Amino acid sequence: MRKLLIPLLLILSFFSAQGFAAGCPDGSEPVKSISADGTYFIFNCGGSNEEASSSNSSNVNLNTKALAGIDIENDPNLDFFRPPLFPIQIRKLMGSVGGLIADFNNDGLADVIYTGLLLFDLISECTYGVCSDQVQDDAKKVQPALYLSSADGKLQYSPELIIDNRLNKGIVNGFPLLADYNNDKVLDIYIADQGVGRTGKIIGYRDSYYLSQPNGTWLESSETHLSNSNFKEFNHGAATGDIDNDGDMDIVSTAMSAGLWCLMNDGSGFFKKRQCGGSNVFAIELADMDNDGDLDILAGGHEYESMFTGIYWNDGQGNFMPYDATPLKQYKDTWGGIPEVSASDLDNDGDIDIVYSRVGNLLYEGAAIQIIENLGNKEFKDHGIMSLDDSTLAFIKDIRFRDLDKDGDLDLYLVAMEQYIDGTVFINNGDFNFLLIMPPEAYKLYGALGQNGIIQSINDREKKAKLAAQLKKINDEKKIQEKEKAKLIDELKKSQEIAKAKRLAEERENNKNNFKYSTRYFKSQLKLLESQNNVEVCNAISKEFYTGDYYSRTKKKTYFFVSLDSNGKDCHYEWSTNIGNTLSRCETNTKFDGKCTIYALGNNIVWGNPQLYKELTGKK
Repeated sequence: MRKLLIPLLLILSFFSAQGFAAGCPDGSEPVKSISADGTYFIFNCGGSNEEASSSNSSNVNLNTKALAGIDIENDPNLDFFRPPLFPIQIRKLMGSVGGLIADFNNDGLADVIYTGLLLFDLISECTYGVCSDQVQDDAKKVQPALYLSSADGKLQYSPELIIDNRLNKGIVNGFPLLADYNNDKVLDIYIADQGVGRTGKIIGYRDSYYLSQPNGTWLESSETHLSNSNFKEFNHGAATGDIDNDGDMDIVSTAMSAGLWCLMNDGSGFFKKRQCGGSNVFAIELADMDNDGDLDILAGGHEYESMFTGIYWNDGQGNFMPYDATPLKQYKDTWGGIPEVSASDLDNDGDIDIVYSRVGNLLYEGAAIQIIENLGNKEFKDHGIMSLDDSTLAFIKDIRFRDLDKDGDLDLYLVAMEQYIDGTVFINNGDFNFLLIMPPEAYKLYGALGQNGIIQSINDREKKAKLAAQLKKINDEKKIQEKEKAKLIDELKKSQEIAKAKRLAEERENNKNNFKYSTRYFKSQLKLLESQNNVEVCNAISKEFYTGDYYSRTKKKTYFFVSLDSNGKDCHYEWSTNIGNTLSRCETNTKFDGKCTIYALGNNIVWGNPQLYKELTGKK
């Protein structure tokens, strides 16, 4: 999971998955209640609401299953709306990655938390490609931005509630994992921080950990509640859940260097770090995929870099060994990147199905989802790729589940990097048939929070989405025009190169033979020949042309060559059938008597030009 998509899988453990889906043995629905410490739900039949202690796994009520966190984000009891990507109050503070809806103060109202990336104009000595630990330490980093619902129905920006007393304060590039880690019935905030130094060894940045306090604030507590407060790892994905079934929420994080790291909670919110299996992947989610009572890991990454796509099975102790895994369908040649994975029961059969977000390349271009059906008994059926965009940097970074059309099954809501895709909905029509509805049409299915803290009207959101679509169309057309222009320029350059190569080849050949072959200016050339009276051969040429054998020939389209050296020492002619003799004679003259020029003279047609023949001879 890229940003906390963690399911609460709450099924009566003494019933089968099928029995739970159908309800209690008497046909009634089980009664749902929450445990005393708020860490898990209880389902009872027959009206009993008896709870059990969650202090350890041995005395957890048999009517419970291991707790994950996906229902925190997908809580059906909270209002669902589309938060603004960049609220006004934090626009100049961070490069926001979008808001996450949850109830932070237990008033039953939807609040929003933003975490994101520090603005690079606040860093003077690094770029996204190169940024040392020291530069990140010295930079003005960001804090989580919390918006709480107020009595007037608006969400209020509440920066005073986030307290960070570290000398090196804040976040570089993080995403939140929300759960009640210290068991005080209030959500806490763990920030998995990727950092921005991504050259050479990828090590990420140290995480941040905000625990809820009795006075209603959240205090950064990594130095007191993490076994290694300065641990750095490139945790591209992370998820939270009770992986060892001891009644408290743990954290699993991806790692470029060591497979998976597990942060094990001792019940007070103190995390001890340990390696727990897996492999190098980019996105993970926790869910009980085989209904055995413990949480398994859904994983995915860059398939074109041979990363694993599939499920690591929990051994019951919170370990996820690579040898105990089930691979799932890959699309490494077309949609081989997985930035996000999530899960929910899409067909109401009591088991958890899978949804992957997919991109087309390392640049995260394109946007698509893959849906995989859980058939039970560790068998799965791939339902293929559903593409939304195949070129734009529009990847889907969050997948959420709500019954948007109120028909009893869960639909998909997608959070994406492009406005014309952000808010796309897949309506669940049953049997894994989904209807794609994109903005602005999708806006009719949910609300949207405006910058003023009030839900915007559908018309306003439609106008914005249409404008975004128009801008995208203009940009796409501009890209096409630029590609066509580049293609034409390339073709012109190639033709010029060919012409130049041909010209240079001709020049080399002419230089090699050192004589010029000309068919122009015949009149002046003939006069030049006739003026060479001191050269007997040239007089012979003149007589031949006007009265001799050439003049009396019946084949009037014939012509003859005349070669003349530049010193006037040799004048020679040959019929057109003997061009080889002309070239040879001219080449010989060049060697001994200077540069030789060859002229072509003809009767009726001189190189296909009757007018030139008339000017040359004075004949009609």
